Amino acid sequence: MSQQPPPNYEPFVPPPPPSSGSSLYSPEVLGAKAAEVARNAKNALILSIVGLFCFGFIFGFLAFRKANEALETIEIYDVARDKRGLATAAKVIGIVDIVLWGIGLLMRIFLR
Repeated sequence: MSQQPPPNYEPFVPPPPPSSGSSLYSPEVLGAKAAEVARNAKNALILSIVGLFCFGFIFGFLAFRKANEALETIEIYDVARDKRGLATAAKVIGIVDIVLWGIGLLMRIFLR
């Protein structure tokens, strides 16, 4: 009969996270992604504000998509953290565009 080692009752300690100085991506890639995030966040905010005044469904949807792209890139590449608020604001205003367009459409249908 083989003898089994005694069980280890020590709690699991995960390894430390990688240092912030070490990245999986080159500085050129990170710079390009930061510029892309800034561009997408700015365009999303412009689209969402224009959508408040005209074509809310179309511009709201486009703003929502651009803002989501920017937020996903921020999470994946950990760049342009300062643009997170801009992208989130654009996303919220894009949702408001779509909701207001839907309310306007329903009012136009039912209040004839």
